[in-house]
Order: sequence, then structure tokens, then C-alpha cells
Amino acid sequence: TYQNPPFDTHAFFNVLEKTFPKPTARSLMRATRALLVDRIGKVKRDGLTYKDLDNQAYLFRAALSEMRAEMTTRTRAETAAIRAQSAAFRREVDAHSARLKEGLDGLKHEIQMDVDNRKNEEKGASKRVDLEIEALLSKSLVTLYDLRSDVEEVKWDNMRKSVATLTAFVLVIVVGMELRPRLETPPPPP
Repeated sequence: TYQNPPFDTHAFFNVLEKTFPKPTARSLMRATRALLVDRIGKVKRDGLTYKDLDNQAYLFRAALSEMRAEMTTRTRAETAAIRAQSAAFRREVDAHSARLKEGLDGLKHEIQMDVDNRKNEEKGASKRVDLEIEALLSKSLVTLYDLRSDVEEVKWDNMRKSVATLTAFVLVIVVGMELRPRLETPPPPP
């Protein structure tokens, strides 16, 4: 609905009459009126009414609601995509973790086998050294016992030779004493 502008034309005309002569004041008043009518017409043509503003506000609220719904849908879709991608990453990390654990277990097993092999080799080498030492010790003992036997044999040979020499010497002395002419000693006086 149209409302008259809050402009008092009569008071404006009275001010114009006091300032200007009456025909000039009327001309100015008519020009002012023409300007006001022109401007009001322009506002009516170009301006928006309350109804238009209400329609625009309704359309704005509808567009805002539609945008909000679209943003909510897009956010939900993006959240679901992020969750799916996060789950895929988690599965991939779990798979890598499992492969890494298997690799580490394999390495541990290989290292343990190498350590056990090395221990067995060292034990074998130690046994070989012990056997070689025992063999050397046995050979040394056999050689020592052989030497001792030889020494005993030489001792017994020397002892036999000494006994034989001593026996021969005693025999020579006895035979020498028996074979030597005896001096006849006078018989003892009676």
C-alpha cells in the first residue's frame, strides 16, 4: 500500500513565500512537487515492496536450507569416504605389520639357526681339539711308557751284565785262588 511521505508541503510553501515572491514560491513548489512525484514513481517502479522483500527473504531462507542440506549430505559423504579410506589404511598398516612381524620372526629363526650352527661347530671343533689332545696325550703316554720300559730293560740288562760281570769276577778270583799254587804252610805244631 502507498503511504504519503512524511513531508509537510504547506509548511514548506510558507517558508518559500517568506523567502521568495509568491509566483516564484509557487513555481518552486510545483517543481518540488514534480520532483517528489517523479522520485516516488521511480521508487515504486524500481524499489521493492514489503511483499517482494518477504518473497526474497523466503527464497533466501529456502536456498540457505537447501545449501545446508547439501552441505550436510556432502559432509556425510566425505566423512564416510574418510572413514572408508581410514579403514583401508588401517588394514594396509595391519597387513604391513603382519608382514614385518613375519619377516622379523624369520630373521630371528635364521639368526637362532646360525647361532645354533655356530655353537655346534664350536662344540665340534672343541671336541676335535679335545680328541687331538687326548690322542697326543695317549701317544705321549705310550712313548713315555715305552721309554720307561726301555729304561727298565736297560736297567735289567745292566743289572744282568753287572751280576754276570761280578759273577765272572768272583769266579775268576775263586778259580785264580784255586789254581794258584799254594804255598805249603807247615802244619801247625802239635
